[in-house]
Amino acid sequence: MTTSFSLFTKIVSGRGTIHDIPKELKGIDADSVLIVTDPGLSKTEIPGRIAEVLIAAGVRVEIYGAVEPDPSIRTARAVADAALSAGAKALIGLGGGSSIDAAKAGALLATHTGQLRDFAGVDKVPAPILPVIAVPTTAGTGSEVTIFSVVSDPDHDEKFTVASRHLAPRIAVLDPECTVKLPPSVTAMTGMDALTHAVEAASSKIAQPVTDALAISAVRLIFTSLAKAVQDGTSLVDRENMLQAAFLAGAAFNSAYLGVCHALASPLGGHFHIPHGLANAIVLPHVMDFNVAAAMDKYAAVAVGAGLCPPGAHPRAAAQTLIDAVRTLQRDIGTPIRLRDAGAKEDILPLVARDGLKSIQLRFNPRPAAEAQMLAVLKAAY
Repeated sequence: MTTSFSLFTKIVSGRGTIHDIPKELKGIDADSVLIVTDPGLSKTEIPGRIAEVLIAAGVRVEIYGAVEPDPSIRTARAVADAALSAGAKALIGLGGGSSIDAAKAGALLATHTGQLRDFAGVDKVPAPILPVIAVPTTAGTGSEVTIFSVVSDPDHDEKFTVASRHLAPRIAVLDPECTVKLPPSVTAMTGMDALTHAVEAASSKIAQPVTDALAISAVRLIFTSLAKAVQDGTSLVDRENMLQAAFLAGAAFNSAYLGVCHALASPLGGHFHIPHGLANAIVLPHVMDFNVAAAMDKYAAVAVGAGLCPPGAHPRAAAQTLIDAVRTLQRDIGTPIRLRDAGAKEDILPLVARDGLKSIQLRFNPRPAAEAQMLAVLKAAY
């Protein structure tokens, strides 16, 4: 089997690295930017701090602060219009995956004519877009390094994905100081999103040594630091570990892709507006139960590599150790463990399963999953 691995994003990481953004902008000849963020983050000092750093360096700055969770087609268009109106030469996606994805989608529409759905799917973006710099304030989605932008279509209660190397941010600035005020619940959900990325990438049909190494490193960091970051958000060591974990997991699934869990998380968000990280957190152990017969050796390798069990452990026992550790982590960080507790309705689950079949991620799941299996996973998680 032929595999390939690419990372299109320059990584700048460390405490206080938001002060390096002007230098990075100079490197891409961008003297005017649009900061794309959400209403909650707009109320904090973070956008203003970054704007001050940029203005002091002679960069013109405008802020678009209306990105909603699961950014919509309309928001993507509004970001594009704001970028064009500001004469922005780059966009800064500041926030969680929603803001970064909105910046990617807006940069696409500001560069190419057409509707966003015209670019849905894989490799349908014909040429580069306005440069995007990602500054994550959560540690989960990995959007700061991925080729994907996930956008919602509220009129049809669904999400779709645009996947292209042109969407990968030029630069990701991983500054743990931007994450210290993230609420415990969001820290927990986004951290479980990163864990799902790592586990699904490691068990993908097209996983390869480099993606395995990235994914296993991410899992090790998550089990080391997620619960601590939830309990003490001011711990910069744990915040930095989680940012690194999210980036590593994102880099892994950029090339290895994902599986059933993400195939179901998107329609769960579309139908019930369950946050993406929470949907993954709830469904992940049930997907692992379903996959374990086909992914036993891969789960075992993750468990050993992440330090959850000793080398030489029986593959079945090691794989089960990983699954049990995921469930224990869920309890330790306090995320809901049932779909019913997150707002899902049982009578809609068959539609969620059917919608999940549309996902490209099913191609990479270690075990084939038809509609009946997808529904069984959902019911187990309900």
